[in-house]
Amino acid sequence: MKTKGIAFVLLLILAVGIMAAYVLQWQQVSDDDIETEEQAAESVNAAPAQPAGDPQAALEKDIEDTRHLQERRKGIMDEMVTGGIAERIENPAGEPFVYVMEPFYGLSFEEQASLMNVVWSYYITEDRDSKVVTIYDNETGQEVGSYSQAGLKMTGE
Repeated sequence: MKTKGIAFVLLLILAVGIMAAYVLQWQQVSDDDIETEEQAAESVNAAPAQPAGDPQAALEKDIEDTRHLQERRKGIMDEMVTGGIAERIENPAGEPFVYVMEPFYGLSFEEQASLMNVVWSYYITEDRDSKVVTIYDNETGQEVGSYSQAGLKMTGE
């Protein structure tokens, strides 16, 4: 009886070990396949891999390499509106803009830049002429900044 108990415990330990190894391997494969928006933003802002003579070609390549992120970008933009960071995000006539609300100003500069990169990336992927996202204050209607390939520029900085 004692031998059966020991065999059962060893078999149970072996089964748990196999399951743990499977889960760890599956998690590693999943992590390797995931490309976050932050990684995409870094790749769009990264130095061009092509010769310095053709930055437009480098931008085109970066845009096409991250096109698969459009649905995620749209989701983040929708969350900005529902979460109270932006009142509206639109692109009439190829001139995208964002009307930001008070919580936007509570974010760090890096967080603001990251969110505006998502908006810019979304619109430039859809329309190459949408090179600048203009940022307006929702309360005053005044322009408070812009985001382009050069990064985030806020007034007063």
